Amino acid sequence: MKVAIIGGGAIGLLVGAYLGRSHEVHMYVRRTEQKEALETAGITCQTLEEPTPVHAHLISEKTDACDLVIVAVKQHQVERVVKEQLTTGAPVLFLQNGMGHLEYLYQEKLHYIGVVDHGALKVSDNAVEHLGQGMIQAARYGEEGDCPNFLSSLHEQDFPVYYRNSYKGMMVSKLIVNTVINPLTALFEVKNHALVDNPHIQKIGRRLCVEACRTMELAFEKEWERVLHVAGITGENESSMFKDMKEGRLTEIDAICGYIIRQSKEPLPYHEFVIEAVHAKERREV
Repeated sequence: MKVAIIGGGAIGLLVGAYLGRSHEVHMYVRRTEQKEALETAGITCQTLEEPTPVHAHLISEKTDACDLVIVAVKQHQVERVVKEQLTTGAPVLFLQNGMGHLEYLYQEKLHYIGVVDHGALKVSDNAVEHLGQGMIQAARYGEEGDCPNFLSSLHEQDFPVYYRNSYKGMMVSKLIVNTVINPLTALFEVKNHALVDNPHIQKIGRRLCVEACRTMELAFEKEWERVLHVAGITGENESSMFKDMKEGRLTEIDAICGYIIRQSKEPLPYHEFVIEAVHAKERREV
């Protein structure tokens, strides 16, 4: 199967490294330097025995004649990709944190939502470190149905892909985890285990979880247990928001915590504070 992956960050590289073993992978990236590195040396991942060869293109090129498009860019880049680059009728799998990108998708098209539970760290333009084994869950955006063939063909024992009948349940649970772990690790510049080890950070996280669960109509105790579980098993990982902050990139705070705010009919003081605090710390180039 010919697979186009838009985005050369940690998740894009990780997905490309694993899928490229069985499929013809085309990576679409922003910078010429990364394109050349991928073309020359493929994608290196420490959990794989050898580099994975891939084709590389600049992100400005069209993803023509492919069987599947995987969008692995940040939330704030999704709208441009949907409007300018998705020119084929191929199914599209979106792999973003939060739920803010849903407003740019179309239920009548073959759009699929994915949740990534792997830990990944981009080491260089063509190298990624697989920090934690997980899975990808995917569901059709809109109507429910059987698992499509293209998703079944992506599944590997060491890189599982599972189909879910409904996107809302799987996405909301991941959103609750992200709305707690991401902003707090970014603001306090700590690894994920701080949510378990530091009682003061945990207290703030608990309040964020209460607000999010009340807004999304979920049972707090169950979701809070999930937050602590994820923070524990990924304890040595740095959240994506913490990494974005350190590297001076725009964070996804508006697509994660901001989405919770937009769904609420009442004030959410803890979410409102972390959004403003993260924006205050973002290091943007002028």
